[in-house]
Amino acid sequence: MRSSLAQAEHALKRKSDVTANIAHELRTPLNAILGFSEIMRDERFGPVENEKYKGYIANIHKSGQYLLSLINDFLDLSKVEAGGFTPNFEQVELRPLLEDCLELIRPAANEQNVIVRFGDQEDLPPVVADRRSLRQVILNLLSNAVKFTPEGGQVSLNAETDEAGNLLITVKDTGVGMDEADLRRAMEPYGQGRLGAARSGGTGLGLPLSRALCEANHASFAISSVPGEGTEIVITFPSTQVLLG
Repeated sequence: MRSSLAQAEHALKRKSDVTANIAHELRTPLNAILGFSEIMRDERFGPVENEKYKGYIANIHKSGQYLLSLINDFLDLSKVEAGGFTPNFEQVELRPLLEDCLELIRPAANEQNVIVRFGDQEDLPPVVADRRSLRQVILNLLSNAVKFTPEGGQVSLNAETDEAGNLLITVKDTGVGMDEADLRRAMEPYGQGRLGAARSGGTGLGLPLSRALCEANHASFAISSVPGEGTEIVITFPSTQVLLG
């Protein structure tokens, strides 16, 4: 058993190293594509007179950003699975972090005519967490919620402590929702619910990566969903990581 475990760990580390090398090789030319397409999109060295060319340039830049996001998510998930992700725990003030995430997601919500609401208790305490990965989780969940909520729907972000001193962050939407089979599929890497896949060509990494990062932060991740009614995700930090006054 020890030999088998050692072999499995070696194979996992090798897979992680190969993944990191591939991601690096892909990022280098992709950053050049993003940089040059941004220069052309902003017309820094002169106007692009043909409107079709402008559209093509915008599509190139948007596609490049999507691909870079996919590479980053894939690499982060591989690191977590291989035990190569080490959280940098610190005291995190939640309100500024959550408000920043909301501001970043509002343009997409406004474009889809989706209402975004934020609610938190006045004396919301800080938590011990890895700031970067927690921010990534919240952005992933908000982005998913907006993406799969039809026009006129709502997305809410709430944070509060319970009677036991745990801190709960809740992302809830009135989107397409999922049944049990779709929910199981959506929580697997590259898996998507049928309604979600029909609505968007996402990567299928957002939810598995968010759950993995929550677990790396010693927080629990719970999801519930009803087709046609929406999805609710609750991240719970235990009281041992909540810095109550």
